[in-house]
Amino acid sequence: MSRPETLLHTNQLTVGYAGSPPHVLFTNLNLVLHQGKLICFMGPNGIGKSTLLRTLAGLHQPISGEVYYSKKNKTSPEKFLSVVLTDKPATGFLTAEELVTFGRYPYLNWLIETTPADREAIEQAMEITHITGLRNRRLFELSDGQFQLVMIARALAQATPVMLLDEPTAHLDLNNRVEMMNLLRRIAHQQQKAVLVATHELDLALQTADIIWLAGRNKDILSGIPEDLVLSGVFDEIFRFKGFDLKTGKVEHAPWRDVTVALTGEGAAKLWTMNALERNGYRVSDEAALHIRIINENDILYWDLNGRIFPNLEDLLKELTDE
Repeated sequence: MSRPETLLHTNQLTVGYAGSPPHVLFTNLNLVLHQGKLICFMGPNGIGKSTLLRTLAGLHQPISGEVYYSKKNKTSPEKFLSVVLTDKPATGFLTAEELVTFGRYPYLNWLIETTPADREAIEQAMEITHITGLRNRRLFELSDGQFQLVMIARALAQATPVMLLDEPTAHLDLNNRVEMMNLLRRIAHQQQKAVLVATHELDLALQTADIIWLAGRNKDILSGIPEDLVLSGVFDEIFRFKGFDLKTGKVEHAPWRDVTVALTGEGAAKLWTMNALERNGYRVSDEAALHIRIINENDILYWDLNGRIFPNLEDLLKELTDE
């Protein structure tokens, strides 16, 4: 199996702001973007994620080092790399379709006329992002989630091998955040693009990203697959989680009742029963005088506490409290 093509790489890149002395955010970065990969860039607030994205896009001058595009000598930067930033355009009276059409600007002639190929690219971008029904809506009429999809459609219409996105899930609800990350993953895999996303969505990034870039505490960036980075402990070191165990994905609850409960069950029901018990101060063990068995009959759940049956966890917890 052939190795994926390297679409972008950096050589000893130092990112920040010029001055005397310069304000350095990242230094000596040797980063790689491969085709067909979703890369999530993560780090604490204010670490410089947006500045790095702008530097990779050529919108911000690096302090030193170079950014190399694999096809730089074959095509213009606008045909190689598209960017979705957090800034909203001031032209709110544009329709969604008109904004998507701007993605074809690098391909238009001096008369600024769209060709059948341009129209096909625009339609395909709107279909992939499921916004064809929004084509005639004004931008100011769109929700945050709809607007983000329009911006991604514009970037898709630009037909570049590399896409850079800054916080595309900001201000979205959970359902739309999941949809957005799954969409970007499909775009990377199905269209063989390199998609780099700066995000705070730790839980979603760990489950959808092919590669994580993690901003370190030494002005460096650690790169690897999500599972290796979690198991190495670098997430805990950098984010210094307070009461959250990343390896289990659970908030840590210190038992504050002097009561131990044994639990028998399986699957999601067991996980959420354990969560309810630990959240309410109980210690869960393999053996104890109090024994809860989870019963699933024809997809209907019951909880058996030493022979007493409860139809839901709320009633079970009330009974335990009275023990």
